[in-house]
Amino acid sequence: MAVENSAFIFKQAHFDGANGVLTLDYKDSRFGDFQELFIFPEHLCQQQWLSEDQRTTWLTAVNQAVQHVFWMAGVSYYKTQLAHDIQFQDMPPSVTEAIWLTDTWQAGLAELAHRNKLPWLSHIQFTGQSKQAETTDDNPAPAIDLPGRSLVAIGGGKDSLVTIERLRTIGEDITLFQVGSSPLIAEVAEATGLPLLSVKRQVDARLNEVNQQGAYNGHIPITAINSAVAVLTALLGGFDTVVFSNERSADSGNFSDEQGRWINHQYSKSWAFESQYQAIVKQGITASLDYCSLLRPYSELAIVKQFSQYRQYFSVFSSCNRNFHLGGSQNQQHRWCGECPKCAFVFITLAPFISRVELLSIFAEDLLAKPDLKNLFLALFGVEGDKPFECVGEALEARVALYLLKQHPDWLQQSTLTDWLNQVPPPSTAAINHLMAPQLPYQLPQKRHFKQALWS
Repeated sequence: MAVENSAFIFKQAHFDGANGVLTLDYKDSRFGDFQELFIFPEHLCQQQWLSEDQRTTWLTAVNQAVQHVFWMAGVSYYKTQLAHDIQFQDMPPSVTEAIWLTDTWQAGLAELAHRNKLPWLSHIQFTGQSKQAETTDDNPAPAIDLPGRSLVAIGGGKDSLVTIERLRTIGEDITLFQVGSSPLIAEVAEATGLPLLSVKRQVDARLNEVNQQGAYNGHIPITAINSAVAVLTALLGGFDTVVFSNERSADSGNFSDEQGRWINHQYSKSWAFESQYQAIVKQGITASLDYCSLLRPYSELAIVKQFSQYRQYFSVFSSCNRNFHLGGSQNQQHRWCGECPKCAFVFITLAPFISRVELLSIFAEDLLAKPDLKNLFLALFGVEGDKPFECVGEALEARVALYLLKQHPDWLQQSTLTDWLNQVPPPSTAAINHLMAPQLPYQLPQKRHFKQALWS
């Protein structure tokens, strides 16, 4: 654990509107200076949609969105020492923003702490500064005339494709968004026929060096970082809605500690994060920009069932995270490694809704029949072991999918199904019905009738 006098300093954030480069400078008292870059497409900086009388209000909003990226991206460097003191060389957050940062960093780094045999990181505390005109729900940040269109985050998997196709049903003007330059995401985006905005991220190369020197390393709340980048991108490019595809299953943690605090690999995909950041955007940036997840009412299994209708994407999509390592894809010959929790979970949840031939054409093999995956499936089914630290759904969803296979004609003669049914307790009818139905809470934009994009 970090020593008492250790410090992490937010030095400076600078956005160059001429070339779209955002430079973020940090300092850790043990490991020294770090610098991260985000490079935005240059055409976004032209703001042809922006009227002159709104430019001052827009610039204020952009500057605040820059700070959000600065603050949230700092977690990548803060985690090296988990310093006791967090300092700001320039602009500190407001009281509300400080609470948001404290909550997100504590919960978002809980998995890293657990894996490093550390207690809950309750020493992470952001100190906010009261502002003379701090906004509230009743007194939001000033409005901006943002064009009525949506910036939709795409990750190459099934969830964002469901969001895209549902938004098509209401005739939404959609542009896709990614942080990075993944060839897989670019190929999936091309399959949708929609434009793609890519924001390049250059993490400081010294991170690898300090990891060799004993720095802490592990999972960070990456969706929180990407959300802040997406909001800034929306302001630069002229979008009034940022749409993610996080489901309600993301609220299900991996396990709780002795004080009942949940360690959740997907915290920054949870409703707790989403609802908090929705308010932060409205109060701290502009009342005119919405941030939401279209899929929040649904379980992962319900989303997979919906995705099964979109066969045009079967040959291109992938949810396997081995496609997205910093050093490049580790799946050189196939989109699915067939070994990780994501592959196993998508396999079992997709199996009831498509033919076995289609399923095997996607995964190349029957993952339920792989002996090496037995312990993984036992954990996914909630029979033995904790929920894996991955973006997978609840054990109930995997069990329901398994029992739905009893009704699938392609699986009736498969001995592996019988073996698994003998090991996994059956779900109740009431549990199945609850799982497949949309649930509250969720918050979607009122404009352009977003709720019409939901399904019953």
